[in-house]
Amino acid sequence: MHCKASTTPCPISVCAVLAGVLGVVSPSFTQDSPGSTSGGPTLEDLLQRIDSLERKNQALETQVTELKAIEGEKWLSQERADQIRGIVADVLADSEQRASLRQDAMTAGWNDGFFLASPDGRFKLTVGGLIQPRFMWSHVRDNQLQPDGYVTPYDIPDLIQDRYGFDSNYNELVFKGHIFSPAVEYMVRTNVALGSSLALGNAPDSSGLTTTGPTTGQLYLLDAWSRIHFSDNWSLRFGQYRSPYAREQLVTEANQMAVNRSTVVRNFGLWYTQGIEFQYQGDDFRWNLSLDDGGSSYVAGTTLLLVGGNPLDAPWYTQQVSYSVTTRMEWKPFGAWSDFTTMTSAPGEQQGMLLGFAYHTQATRPNQQVNTSTTGLPENYWDAWTLDMQWNFGGASLFASGFWNYINSQNAFGYTFNATTNINTVNGPGYVNAYGVVVQPSVYFLPKWEWYTRWEYGYIDFNDSSSISAIGGALANVAEQVPYNVITTGVNWYIDGQDLKWTWDIGFGISDVGYSWQNLPAGWRISATDQFVMRTQLQLAF
Repeated sequence: MHCKASTTPCPISVCAVLAGVLGVVSPSFTQDSPGSTSGGPTLEDLLQRIDSLERKNQALETQVTELKAIEGEKWLSQERADQIRGIVADVLADSEQRASLRQDAMTAGWNDGFFLASPDGRFKLTVGGLIQPRFMWSHVRDNQLQPDGYVTPYDIPDLIQDRYGFDSNYNELVFKGHIFSPAVEYMVRTNVALGSSLALGNAPDSSGLTTTGPTTGQLYLLDAWSRIHFSDNWSLRFGQYRSPYAREQLVTEANQMAVNRSTVVRNFGLWYTQGIEFQYQGDDFRWNLSLDDGGSSYVAGTTLLLVGGNPLDAPWYTQQVSYSVTTRMEWKPFGAWSDFTTMTSAPGEQQGMLLGFAYHTQATRPNQQVNTSTTGLPENYWDAWTLDMQWNFGGASLFASGFWNYINSQNAFGYTFNATTNINTVNGPGYVNAYGVVVQPSVYFLPKWEWYTRWEYGYIDFNDSSSISAIGGALANVAEQVPYNVITTGVNWYIDGQDLKWTWDIGFGISDVGYSWQNLPAGWRISATDQFVMRTQLQLAF
């Protein structure tokens, strides 16, 4: 019989028992016959005892193994609990330390703007600004100045072939942040607009040519609103804000592509208004609905307001609208909302696409003018549509927009500058169709250098302009409509992103620039022939 070696300690060794038993048995025992009646235990008895001991040993071994397993699990559970307690203690200690540091940390500094904030995060004020010094040069061909030159259907108020000089178009101060909670936002934006001692063709005097104005810039209030967020998706804004209509105007001055926005969007873009605006913004869809004082009626330029109304900074008692509703919907198939705060797409940025559609409807009451002679005149109606798209490629971008305006102008507001008042109600041209297109591609040819081109086209179709022509002066010139067709190309050098940027571009007037399309801040003068405008600008935003 062999004893098996075991690594498991046993209470009684089978081999030791067997050896003891064999030592007690005498040699003569082995010679006894199976039926011997000797007084000692027989071999069968011993084998039974050994078998019983082995069974007991096996049972004890099983119990020992189970006890070890149980004790091991308890040990592991205890170790795991101790580790978890240690992690929780570390997290709590780190949290207390961070809270202590937050209480003692500076609550003023720079984070995409200079800011002041309360330690608990309930209040925050960010102060920013924009400076855009630039040099402008406008040139018109001299054949319009010669007696045998181009014959124009309208008067040319500016007979100087070359005009050039320095100025600063936008000089903004911006105050924004939140109060009581990040869910209550506010913004105040001001701009010191250009002053002028001689504004050529901008608002003609009795001669229909020039007007005098302030020699220093004037401070204008642009944005002045508060927004309440009811949830992550829904918010309400109240105050003065950019009408949720044209994307090119919704992008701030600091984030434009060219030196100036297009003239098409200046005429058709509605600009600022005052009212209340609801907004829903989801992951890929955004919707705005504005009930307001209407849009700026610059469809036919700044001299003749076909609808009437210029709500920017206007008090309530001068508002002329019966109703005004503007809605804009945007869909973002891919990309992030933050990618579309600018008109560019830098190298390395993710691709994105934004599609937008907006509609505006407005009725204006001429009898709301101070002049009592306008009482009882019929209302003017304005319906406008725009469709736009921006596609970011990460190193290139493409922007395009289209506009269509349908106006029933029975009584227009003209800057006639007679002896009674500067603004008179005149017989309107009736039905008006005005439309325009802007296309603007861009591409980076170096990591910080971008080339862009913009083409813009616009036309205004009067059903009957005889009543306006009969007034004479500048209004008669507005009645003589010509298409607006301009192309601009240039480069941007992003020295430090949008915060420090140099822009240079040159624009070519493919056709005449009529009275409705004159845009002096952008460099375009009234001309009877083609012209070009060169602009260079250094932008500092903070």
